[in-house]
Amino acid sequence: MRAEAEHPAKPLLWKVEGPGIEKPSYLFGTLHVGDKKVVTLHPAADKAFKESAVVHTEAAFDMESQMASMPLMMRDDGKKLDAVIGEDLAKRLAAELKAINPELDATPFQPMKTWMVAYSLPFLPEQMKGIKPLDMVLWERAEKEGKKTAGMQEIKDQVEGFNALTEEEQTTFLASTLDFLEKDRRAGKDRMKEAAEIYATGDVKKINDLALEWMTEVAGGKEAPVMKKLMDSILKKRDGIMADYIETTLKKDPAKVHFFAAGAAHYAGAEGVPSLLEKKGYKVTRIEE
Repeated sequence: MRAEAEHPAKPLLWKVEGPGIEKPSYLFGTLHVGDKKVVTLHPAADKAFKESAVVHTEAAFDMESQMASMPLMMRDDGKKLDAVIGEDLAKRLAAELKAINPELDATPFQPMKTWMVAYSLPFLPEQMKGIKPLDMVLWERAEKEGKKTAGMQEIKDQVEGFNALTEEEQTTFLASTLDFLEKDRRAGKDRMKEAAEIYATGDVKKINDLALEWMTEVAGGKEAPVMKKLMDSILKKRDGIMADYIETTLKKDPAKVHFFAAGAAHYAGAEGVPSLLEKKGYKVTRIEE
């Protein structure tokens, strides 16, 4: 009986070449979870990582950047979360936190913006176990191996779309996220495990479809105002920011091999980062083995 591969069947990896680039650089699609199948790189991705001199993640993971980001996620209206979301939703949130971990309650979440609470909930089980997502694993490995590290975006750019939501839209986002998590629990469904399994196939379309399905559910539906705002701000707009950053980096430092790691959904679709780079004149080739 063959042993099951511990790494993805195909790497979420693209080679970038173009005018003035002395050595190819790489785009690498990540998943923001820490499952073993996810954080164990495919040999081709591992080779590209080892070749690289600079590792770029979506945003920087250094302590200074992380600390500077905190005010962007905290309430600035002088109110507590429970007072804003109402008694019924506060009870549902408290119940969900207890289901995640009996020791949890909503106290640490009271100073947070409503969208931040909603965004955090699906990732809490892994965080409570101290499991680091792939993006952070790559950053820490790069530092350990003496590579330069950088963020493709400032964290303010990452959260701009969420902060643009009205309080009513943020509350709807939280309610939809709780619906999503409660439904999965009743069905005995582990969405993170499912995501890891699909990521491990290396199938970009399946990964993108799952990301869109997840976003649609937590945003309250395909036609929901929250969905439309987030699709534009956290995907389309950020894809453009990352493509511009990659172009600037390659022009500024063409002699180095760069490893650009971002959520796989940013590298999928007709308007994803690879397509945007091709429109800028670069040759982007998928590496599948």
